[in-house]
Amino acid sequence: MNIFSILGAVEAPSGLWVNLINWVKGGVGNIGWSIILVTVLIKLVTTPLEFMVKLNTKKQTLVQQKCAPQLAKLQKKFGNDRQALQLQTNAIYKREGLNMGAGCIIMLVNLILSMTIFFTFFSALRKFSAYEAINQYEQITAEYEVAYYDGFVNKDATDEFNTKEDVVNWFASYNAMAEGPEKAAKLQTIESHQVYATDVATKKAVEKWKESKKSTSWFWIQNIWVADSITLPFPNYASLTSLAGSTSYADYVTNNINEADYNKIASLIADNSDRSANGYYILAVLAGVITFASQYISELHTRLKNKKARIIASSAKTENASSMKIMKIVMPIVMVIFVLTSTASFGLYILASNVASILFGELSTLVVDKMTKKKKLEVEEALEKEANRLIKKGYIKE
Repeated sequence: MNIFSILGAVEAPSGLWVNLINWVKGGVGNIGWSIILVTVLIKLVTTPLEFMVKLNTKKQTLVQQKCAPQLAKLQKKFGNDRQALQLQTNAIYKREGLNMGAGCIIMLVNLILSMTIFFTFFSALRKFSAYEAINQYEQITAEYEVAYYDGFVNKDATDEFNTKEDVVNWFASYNAMAEGPEKAAKLQTIESHQVYATDVATKKAVEKWKESKKSTSWFWIQNIWVADSITLPFPNYASLTSLAGSTSYADYVTNNINEADYNKIASLIADNSDRSANGYYILAVLAGVITFASQYISELHTRLKNKKARIIASSAKTENASSMKIMKIVMPIVMVIFVLTSTASFGLYILASNVASILFGELSTLVVDKMTKKKKLEVEEALEKEANRLIKKGYIKE
């Protein structure tokens, strides 16, 4: 493979997310921090819509809590007649001024926007990762090849190697020679130069690898274009093929990168790295824990402080409540799987997105709580009265 003929031939990815990340990187210098800052910026832009969803959800929750005693009676009255139960439930909500349709539209718009950002960002980072992995290999290989030929030229000042072409011609003439003493002598000359040239080239390649890691490492992660796992920071050919497989770079890898040449460089980097692990699965663990925490915090904000009111509010079981319990388990697992099967760059996006959601969410919750404080007190008073009535009749224990 002639690296000089293909270096720079691979086309850099483009698009909104890639351009935005590159723009931020021009200021901060590190791609990991650039992804985090872009993620925070996205959350900042989408916060107004998420605030509307949170406000609507809080109002809806308060109405449902207030209507809980009535809904509990309806569930006993209609039993398994789901159609009648739904009609009566909607009638109660309408009487309380709750517009379920409008709330669903806001949530649907927010869901579509969130999913669009999530999957387009995932696709952009996957393509970005494939490109950077290819680019790292080509730059390191170019450095290796230049240093290799320079090693041949510079080993002995009196030798006849003066240029790269001299080296190429020597190899060509050696391969064309018939077996004999002259070819054996020439082989000794070539082998002595190869040892020196390989040593020089290896040092240059490792230096180039360490230089490239300055912008692609992040804390414990050596290379964010590889998964945060116990794997080599410089991917082997199989990993590169898998990474590029779902992008437009798949054909480029197959047609332009020789597997043996690639794995030679990969082995060289692995043998001269400070440590073999790119990461330790920390992003996956954090993604799962923070996703669960964000849902738990959100649930805490919907709970009523008054114990009696809380008992009554939970008396009517709703499909929404059951769904939320399932999501509390499913979502953290989904996030862990996404991070484990993606590059660390996407793991950073997941982590930053969840942390930003908690921080911005807490700020918006303060505003929402102030806006719904009067309604919440009204609901708690009504439910407490109902609880006292049921306690007197012996239906529930205090």
